[in-house]
Amino acid sequence: MKQKKIIILYILMLVVGLALLFTKSSPEPVAEPIVQQPVQVKEEPKKEEPKTEIITVAAAKRSISKSKILTKDDYYFKSIEVKIGSNDKSKYIGDATEIDAYVAKNNIAKDAFIERSFIAAPNSEEYLMSAIKEGNYVFPFKLDQIDSYLVKNLKSGDLVDLYIFYSDDEIAKSNTNRLVSPSDDFVKNRIKPIIVGKKILYIDLGDTIDQKFQRREVGQVQLELSNQEIKLLRTLMTNSTVMMYPSTYKQNVDDGLRLLSDKEKKWPLTDKAIFSKKKQINLLKGN
Repeated sequence: MKQKKIIILYILMLVVGLALLFTKSSPEPVAEPIVQQPVQVKEEPKKEEPKTEIITVAAAKRSISKSKILTKDDYYFKSIEVKIGSNDKSKYIGDATEIDAYVAKNNIAKDAFIERSFIAAPNSEEYLMSAIKEGNYVFPFKLDQIDSYLVKNLKSGDLVDLYIFYSDDEIAKSNTNRLVSPSDDFVKNRIKPIIVGKKILYIDLGDTIDQKFQRREVGQVQLELSNQEIKLLRTLMTNSTVMMYPSTYKQNVDDGLRLLSDKEKKWPLTDKAIFSKKKQINLLKGN
């Protein structure tokens, strides 16, 4: 009997426990704190700084010989790639104003890039030393106001011809070798080329101003002439009119006197004595 009571007690306890288990309210779930995920920022790949650049340089259009005064027919421009920060950009020439009318200090091969050290600027001492051929000289030819068109149209390296302005009628009628330059009769005047195909080294612009604030002289054209050409020209200029015109020649002429006869070329040189023997003696005596 006692055992039955115990069993019944266990059963009741079990029933109460189950009842409590099902009737007990389940606790509200505790919300877990929201953890924000770190925002991942995508970094754009860094752009590499350019290491090279494109520049324009002058190149020889054809083989250029030493002492050649450069014109637009001697060079062309092309684009090349060089390292940024290198001295290539300053070494080469990229503008026509930095090469036109300059002189080549040495031989330059065809298609070679023309460096600044290869050429010399007009009016510089290096220019004169490079432009003049051995045995030739610089001769200044003064221009008058009427010749101002030459300054506007010609530049270093261009060629000119020199003419004498004279009257051939006076020579034909005269029994002597008298030369009239020019004649009073304009119709009888002629021009004759005496020196041709000569190169302009550079042009000096005149700065002399008269009382009316006008330039008396346009300037001087510095020519490259030989010793023989200078003797003839300088003598003619003492008592005749010599005029300059753009040359009809395309290339520099070494022998500028080529159109003259042998007699004309040799004038005014002579081997005759300046004084007779008697005059020489009188001169020595002080008379």
